[in-house]
Amino acid sequence: MTRKKKNPNLEAARSRMYHDLIFECAERVFAEKGFDESTMQDVASEAGVSLKTLYAHFPGKQEIYAEIQMTRGLAFLEAVREGSGGGSAMEQLEGGLHAFVVFLLEHESFRRILLREGRAWGLDPATEHTREAWRAGTDYVSNVLQTGMDEGRFYEADPELLAASVMAVMQTQLSGLLSKVGPDAGPEAIVAAILVPLRRMLCIDPTPSSERRVA
Repeated sequence: MTRKKKNPNLEAARSRMYHDLIFECAERVFAEKGFDESTMQDVASEAGVSLKTLYAHFPGKQEIYAEIQMTRGLAFLEAVREGSGGGSAMEQLEGGLHAFVVFLLEHESFRRILLREGRAWGLDPATEHTREAWRAGTDYVSNVLQTGMDEGRFYEADPELLAASVMAVMQTQLSGLLSKVGPDAGPEAIVAAILVPLRRMLCIDPTPSSERRVA
């Protein structure tokens, strides 16, 4: 009896399906229980797969966690870059902040992972799998801030150090606002609230452009 050959395309599609399923389920588990308290059995149970299937795709929970941080972190940064568009530094900052808030509201599990880590976003992370996205994000914010200084809109300061402060303010404000008003407040309200301390910290004239009187 002739043995039927396996279809490599079908096998690849099936493998990718399991990979994506495990990724999404692990993200929910880490968001709910935290990395330290989560086990591979928790992930397998959430995904509805055996431990054998789980280990066939990931050697351990550290590797799953690293892929979540890397994949989501780079997608997060790309969304912010696209949202910032062109215009003045303040317009870029506002657009990027809006994209920042929208992304984290849409990716609840990733947001909960970031916030429950207890790590300051403005500080260099200790783990290599988060460092690439962090460095890229810091460089992006630093460039926007330097543009604002060149325009004469922002106070002169070391852009890298100032970028760390901006990221810390965004983290603190987002966490505090979500605990008070919840995600149902909508991105516009959350962005408007975060912009208040950012303008005060960065802008020589913190008055929003829409409120300035034309001389």
